[in-house]
Amino acid sequence: MTEYVVLLLGDAERWWDLPEEERAAGYEAHETFTARLVERGHRVTGGAELHRASQARSIAPNATTVTDGPWAETREQVGGFYLVETDDLDDLLDCCLVLAATGDAVEVRRCVTAEERAS
Repeated sequence: MTEYVVLLLGDAERWWDLPEEERAAGYEAHETFTARLVERGHRVTGGAELHRASQARSIAPNATTVTDGPWAETREQVGGFYLVETDDLDDLLDCCLVLAATGDAVEVRRCVTAEERAS
Protein backbone atom coordinates (compact mmCIF):
# COMPACT_ATOMS: atom_id res chain seq x y z
CA MET A 1 0.00 0.00 0.00
CA THR A 2 1.10 3.55 -0.66
CA GLU A 3 0.94 6.15 2.13
CA TYR A 4 -0.56 9.57 1.47
CA VAL A 5 -0.97 12.65 3.61
CA VAL A 6 -4.36 14.36 3.36
CA LEU A 7 -3.84 18.03 4.30
CA LEU A 8 -6.78 20.17 5.39
CA LEU A 9 -6.26 23.76 4.29
CA GLY A 10 -8.43 26.72 5.06
CA ASP A 11 -9.12 29.53 7.46
CA ALA A 12 -7.96 27.73 10.60
CA GLU A 13 -9.07 30.62 12.80
CA ARG A 14 -12.64 30.41 11.40
CA TRP A 15 -12.97 26.83 12.63
CA TRP A 16 -12.27 27.77 16.25
CA ASP A 17 -14.77 30.64 16.14
CA LEU A 18 -17.70 28.61 14.75
CA PRO A 19 -20.81 28.13 16.90
CA GLU A 20 -20.79 24.78 18.73
CA GLU A 21 -23.45 23.22 16.48
CA GLU A 22 -21.47 24.05 13.32
CA ARG A 23 -18.29 22.60 14.82
CA ALA A 24 -20.24 19.46 15.76
CA ALA A 25 -21.36 19.15 12.12
CA GLY A 26 -17.73 19.49 11.04
CA TYR A 27 -16.63 16.73 13.40
CA GLU A 28 -19.47 14.58 12.06
CA ALA A 29 -18.14 15.07 8.51
CA HIS A 30 -14.72 13.86 9.67
CA GLU A 31 -16.32 10.79 11.27
CA THR A 32 -18.11 10.10 7.98
CA PHE A 33 -14.82 10.49 6.10
CA THR A 34 -12.94 8.03 8.32
CA ALA A 35 -15.83 5.53 8.26
CA ARG A 36 -15.93 5.72 4.47
CA LEU A 37 -12.19 5.11 4.29
CA VAL A 38 -12.51 1.95 6.38
CA GLU A 39 -15.53 0.72 4.40
CA ARG A 40 -13.60 1.09 1.13
CA GLY A 41 -10.45 -0.65 2.32
CA HIS A 42 -8.21 2.34 3.00
CA ARG A 43 -6.26 2.44 6.26
CA VAL A 44 -5.83 5.54 8.44
CA THR A 45 -2.40 5.31 10.04
CA GLY A 46 -2.28 8.70 11.75
CA GLY A 47 -3.40 12.29 11.77
CA ALA A 48 -4.31 15.17 14.01
CA GLU A 49 -6.42 18.27 14.35
CA LEU A 50 -4.16 21.27 14.87
CA HIS A 51 -4.72 24.21 17.22
CA ARG A 52 -5.18 27.75 15.94
CA ALA A 53 -2.61 28.94 13.41
CA SER A 54 -2.13 32.02 15.58
CA GLN A 55 -0.61 29.74 18.24
CA ALA A 56 2.06 28.45 15.85
CA ARG A 57 5.71 29.31 16.28
CA SER A 58 7.75 29.58 13.10
CA ILE A 59 11.30 29.73 11.92
CA ALA A 60 11.76 31.19 8.43
CA PRO A 61 14.32 29.71 6.02
CA ASN A 62 17.87 30.61 7.12
CA ALA A 63 16.52 32.54 10.12
CA THR A 64 18.06 32.50 13.57
CA THR A 65 14.97 33.58 15.51
CA VAL A 66 11.57 32.10 16.25
CA THR A 67 8.49 34.22 15.53
CA ASP A 68 4.88 33.99 16.69
CA GLY A 69 2.24 32.79 14.27
CA PRO A 70 2.33 30.71 11.11
CA TRP A 71 5.24 31.06 8.73
CA ALA A 72 3.12 31.74 5.63
CA GLU A 73 1.28 35.02 5.86
CA THR A 74 -1.89 33.85 4.17
CA ARG A 75 -5.44 33.37 5.33
CA GLU A 76 -5.33 29.65 4.49
CA GLN A 77 -3.33 27.45 6.85
CA VAL A 78 -3.03 23.74 7.55
CA GLY A 79 -5.69 22.92 10.12
CA GLY A 80 -5.15 19.18 10.32
CA PHE A 81 -4.03 16.10 8.46
CA TYR A 82 -4.60 12.38 7.98
CA LEU A 83 -2.08 9.73 7.03
CA VAL A 84 -3.79 7.14 4.85
CA GLU A 85 -2.47 3.94 3.29
CA THR A 86 -4.24 2.83 0.13
CA ASP A 87 -3.84 1.12 -3.21
CA ASP A 88 -6.59 3.24 -4.76
CA LEU A 89 -5.73 6.94 -4.98
CA ASP A 90 -8.79 7.75 -7.08
CA ASP A 91 -11.12 6.33 -4.44
CA LEU A 92 -9.22 8.13 -1.68
CA LEU A 93 -9.75 11.39 -3.57
CA ASP A 94 -13.45 10.57 -3.91
CA CYS A 95 -13.64 10.08 -0.12
CA CYS A 96 -11.94 13.46 0.38
CA LEU A 97 -14.93 15.19 -1.20
CA VAL A 98 -16.64 14.76 2.20
CA LEU A 99 -13.94 16.96 3.76
CA ALA A 100 -14.02 19.54 0.98
CA ALA A 101 -17.76 19.93 1.57
CA THR A 102 -16.95 21.43 5.00
CA GLY A 103 -15.47 24.50 3.30
CA ASP A 104 -11.78 23.64 3.53
CA ALA A 105 -9.47 22.76 0.68
CA VAL A 106 -7.96 19.28 0.69
CA GLU A 107 -4.50 18.46 -0.65
CA VAL A 108 -3.40 14.83 -1.05
CA ARG A 109 0.30 14.02 -1.44
CA ARG A 110 2.16 10.74 -1.65
CA CYS A 111 4.66 10.22 1.16
CA VAL A 112 8.30 9.47 0.32
CA THR A 113 9.18 5.85 1.07
CA ALA A 114 12.34 4.57 2.73
CA GLU A 115 13.35 3.03 -0.59
CA GLU A 116 13.01 6.37 -2.36
CA ARG A 117 15.14 8.08 0.30
CA ALA A 118 17.87 5.47 -0.11
CA SER A 119 18.21 5.92 -3.86
